Amino acid sequence: MKLLRGIFNDRLTRTAGIIFVLIIAVVVFDNYSNLPYQHPLLGVFAYGAVLVLFIAGGIVFALAILRS
Repeated sequence: MKLLRGIFNDRLTRTAGIIFVLIIAVVVFDNYSNLPYQHPLLGVFAYGAVLVLFIAGGIVFALAILRS
């Protein structure tokens, strides 16, 4: 647990970790759930969320690189 506390000690790495977990959760939801196929509007939102989270992760990554 101390290792994780040492890694996620600032705001940018915590944000990157949260974005990563959200991307994985949405991708798993999209792959194993039939809801996006039964309700197309939910599918558009779910697949769009992956794109938005990917872009947000890229921005956080760039900020982390510029900060160090």
